[in-house]
Amino acid sequence: MEREWKLGVDMLESDNMLDAITFDELILTLHCNFPKDKITPQNVRKQLREIIDGRMEDLVFLMEHNMEEIIAAAKY
Repeated sequence: MEREWKLGVDMLESDNMLDAITFDELILTLHCNFPKDKITPQNVRKQLREIIDGRMEDLVFLMEHNMEEIIAAAKY
């Protein structure tokens, strides 16, 4: 069964809209995406920006997809 990503259906108001970014995630992503000699400060910054950009896309999707529910809850 596929998720709907909707408040009141398969999401709660207490669910996170923006997932945390951990050091573990950044380190593992760098380990998987770059050879050891290419793990530089520049590539660490680049990889972190890509992770943040992906999270922001998810955040905006959740907001737009649940706009009516958000407004209704805020007006309650």
